[in-house]
Amino acid sequence: MRKFLLSLTIVFVACFFIGCAARSPGDYSPSPYPGRGDKDTAIGENGQGGSNENHQPAPGQLTASEWSDLENYGFYLSLFETNQDDKKGIFANYFMKGYFDTLNMVDVTVKNGENIVTGAVVRLLDGSDNIIYQGVTNAFGTAYLFPRENQLELIEKVTVIHGEESVTLDYVYSEDNASLEIDIETVDDKKEVIEIMFVIDTTGSMGDEIAYLKAEIDNVISRVKATLTNTSIRLALLFYRDTGDQYVTRYFDFSTDIQAQKKNLARQSASGGGDFEEAVDVALSEAVAKDWSTENSTKLIIHVLDAPPHYTQINMTRYFDAIYQASQKGIRMIPVASSGIDKYTEYLLRNEAMMTGGTYVFLTDDSGIGNDHLEASVGETVVEYLNLLLVRVITEYHTGVKLEKVPYYNQDK
Repeated sequence: MRKFLLSLTIVFVACFFIGCAARSPGDYSPSPYPGRGDKDTAIGENGQGGSNENHQPAPGQLTASEWSDLENYGFYLSLFETNQDDKKGIFANYFMKGYFDTLNMVDVTVKNGENIVTGAVVRLLDGSDNIIYQGVTNAFGTAYLFPRENQLELIEKVTVIHGEESVTLDYVYSEDNASLEIDIETVDDKKEVIEIMFVIDTTGSMGDEIAYLKAEIDNVISRVKATLTNTSIRLALLFYRDTGDQYVTRYFDFSTDIQAQKKNLARQSASGGGDFEEAVDVALSEAVAKDWSTENSTKLIIHVLDAPPHYTQINMTRYFDAIYQASQKGIRMIPVASSGIDKYTEYLLRNEAMMTGGTYVFLTDDSGIGNDHLEASVGETVVEYLNLLLVRVITEYHTGVKLEKVPYYNQDK
């Protein structure tokens, strides 16, 4: 028996060391839930850095794609349709969960003669002048509005407000009359200011990519500042976890001190969580309520995450309200889906982007970094390096000029 136990011990020890040798130093040990983390994945629980802080990867490694449902609205609607085999569209059941109804879009482009007008408030009104939906024109002069199905027959007017000027027109919604162009005599007063808030999930499940994401975001900040040399950049950071963690939200207010904000970013780490859902609704509600300027500037929330909000009426209502308030203020949301999201989370994030006039960004497996990334239900896309993709998108949202999407294997990262 002793010989048997001794032999068994030798085999166990040998297997242990062979297993350790086979695993590379960068391998990520997953939690019991594929793609998820828990409180045991803590890295620097004090929020000031931990075991991965010595690992500072170079930027230009994570790969991602961008998909705009606003520009591909017909494709988006097809995801809800029943096919010839009576199989429901991939998003059909999620629509039945409620809260979001983005199946009816009205896009309004505002001009002064041949010139576009940015920062104009656009409203759909009922007969009593109650606001049904409100958006703000972007750098291309367009606002995207999403009345619910049960509100369509209530729409009687559309109004545009810019500075001291306003125009109100009678309007009856129909699918054939969902793209409007409205002229208003005004002067475009867009400021050379970009307000960017990075809202980042720092729960334990983000541990497989958080170091890389910090490197990419740091690089994005530097590149945007170098690209838009005549533009003032106000940068804010909001990190979030979940109820019961060391913190629910941790915030660094808008500042033009970019280096100080980079240091604040570098000190963050991934920890906590424990279940799938996180305090997404709390984070976005706080983010939208922060000190955004009232001037006609470019306002962006870049939301990096891998999990949805808790599915309760309180949480989901708060989540929806935060998104709609962002639309009212002209804050564009750009969600960046990391490894571990499910299809329902993709659905939510695409609604988050659409309702605010933003765009959907998702990491891909092309980099070989992190856990598996969900294959998005989109059409043909270009895979880019994440840092260059975000610089391109930020530049487009500020300048109103579309830039070429260059595949990562042809990009100088």
